[in-house]
Amino acid sequence: MNVTAVAPLPARAFAEHEHRDLTAGINRLHDVACGIGRTATPEVSVAVLDVLHWLDTTLEPHVAWEEGWLYPEVDVRSGSPWATRAARFDHGQIRELVARIRHDREELGRSSRPERHEELRCHLFGLEALLRAHIEREERFLIPLLDEPAGSPPAGH
Repeated sequence: MNVTAVAPLPARAFAEHEHRDLTAGINRLHDVACGIGRTATPEVSVAVLDVLHWLDTTLEPHVAWEEGWLYPEVDVRSGSPWATRAARFDHGQIRELVARIRHDREELGRSSRPERHEELRCHLFGLEALLRAHIEREERFLIPLLDEPAGSPPAGH
């Protein structure tokens, strides 16, 4: 039996489990975005603080794990750093949107203008869309590479 063919299964299962766990937080992000405009500013601020807490304590450690272990492993298995280039770019976009949301939340305390709420809502929905697309791309294109022995051409070549 070839050990390298068996080794990726726990890592693949872990990555898939991680993505399932992220779904609840992404759904919460969606719910908060939907609630903006129908609730008072203090309630919106508290809800966004909750989202920011999830981003800091759940999403960011997941992103760090992907960048520290998953992507290097996928690069080795694919034989190219290009395999994860788009996913790494997504992480930069995710971090930029998180910074915008953090700024939007701070601005809510300074002004209750409707434009502030609209910008925050747009940024939350943008982050939700980016996260859902990012996870789907990883599951379709990167995680299956964990089944490949290191340095072998991807299946179908």
